[in-house]
Amino acid sequence: MPTLAVTGPDGIPGVLKLAKPGELDAAARVMSAADGRGYARVLAWDADRGAMLIERLGPMLWTQAPTLAEQVTVVAPLLQAAWRVPREAGSPFIGKAAGLLAILTDFGPRYGSDLGAAMARATAYARELADTERPEVVCHGDPHAGNVLRRGDGWTLIDPDGFVGERAYDLGVVLRDACREIAAAQESQPGSGEALLREECRRLAGWCDVDAERVWRWAFVERVTTALYLRWHGYLDQAESFAATATLLARAAE
Repeated sequence: MPTLAVTGPDGIPGVLKLAKPGELDAAARVMSAADGRGYARVLAWDADRGAMLIERLGPMLWTQAPTLAEQVTVVAPLLQAAWRVPREAGSPFIGKAAGLLAILTDFGPRYGSDLGAAMARATAYARELADTERPEVVCHGDPHAGNVLRRGDGWTLIDPDGFVGERAYDLGVVLRDACREIAAAQESQPGSGEALLREECRRLAGWCDVDAERVWRWAFVERVTTALYLRWHGYLDQAESFAATATLLARAAE
């Protein structure tokens, strides 16, 4: 359902989010536990009605920071703050990589027949990640630039999935998008698309003290599974951007 801009009886502006009971429970639990650190503040929460009131925020990050380099600089410290949420606030650890591997196995034959090299690499990465994934923190789960909003002079995260997982997964999602930027760099000079993404991967991993290659692999798996997922839903134009950059990156790694 759409979010609603509201003003409380105390005059404080907020945003009301409505969903079926249970759908916002994880987000409300994690954001409440964060108490404004990394995440938007929860002003009120009614689990029985599926209603959550959060502070009113400004525009999305992508509207003011269009490049991946700008976005990485903003999102890294937000995630470091968000990861301090106690693990008991998140949904239990079940392993994100296994779910992504299932998407590759199920959707790949139907929606990825043209993504041979990218599918093979993503599947190999997902299997390795599934074997080695460990519970570390409460992940946001989808920290793209559309889930980062202006708060005063700074920024904050919204809409966490709120599951226990590893930090490298969240960082990989940060690198999942930027399809147009990667394609434009590659078109201007062969190899520069991968180089751009590799550099931002190193920066992000360095700031957060996470293995850069692991972040890279999560990002690649997310890029391919996103392409498949969008094709399944019929969003073919958006899917093509992810599919094309996944193919580009797979060929560069050969």
